Amino acid sequence: MNFKNNEIRIFYSLFYYLDYIIIMWVFSKSESDIILQEYSKNPVKNFEIEDFTIKYHEWNFICGDDITVFLLIEGGIVKDYSYIWNTSTVSLASAWFISEFVIWEKVKNLLNRDYDFLIKNWLDVSKKRKRAASLPILAIKNAIHEYLDDGKIEDFDDIIDN
Repeated sequence: MNFKNNEIRIFYSLFYYLDYIIIMWVFSKSESDIILQEYSKNPVKNFEIEDFTIKYHEWNFICGDDITVFLLIEGGIVKDYSYIWNTSTVSLASAWFISEFVIWEKVKNLLNRDYDFLIKNWLDVSKKRKRAASLPILAIKNAIHEYLDDGKIEDFDDIIDN
């Protein structure tokens, strides 16, 4: 019987220790880390919308992420947005996160978006992951440039302050 009590004591000690580690891990995470995790769990809008106005493929040659965005534009306003991807968790989470700020937005306003927009909306990542987080923004902006036929093509240097 004494042996069984020791087993129970060990079990509770391990359970308490594991619980402590999980709590410390959760509270040590930044808000951006939590946002990235939540948005990458169940990505929405990851399909090709029907009757899109413009699509644009963009990729990050450094890490190999690539994304194709689809925009339905009517009267200078983005009515719908979606994407298909082969990306990292950061790019995927960013693509879904950005969808909340793209649909029903004026096309001209979207051309002003950059990495600072993500920071202002609580999606800040490490310096090494800035390109991954910015990939959907770059794809959307270049899709709009192509839609407007303004002859412009932006790159990561245009949307990220190093």
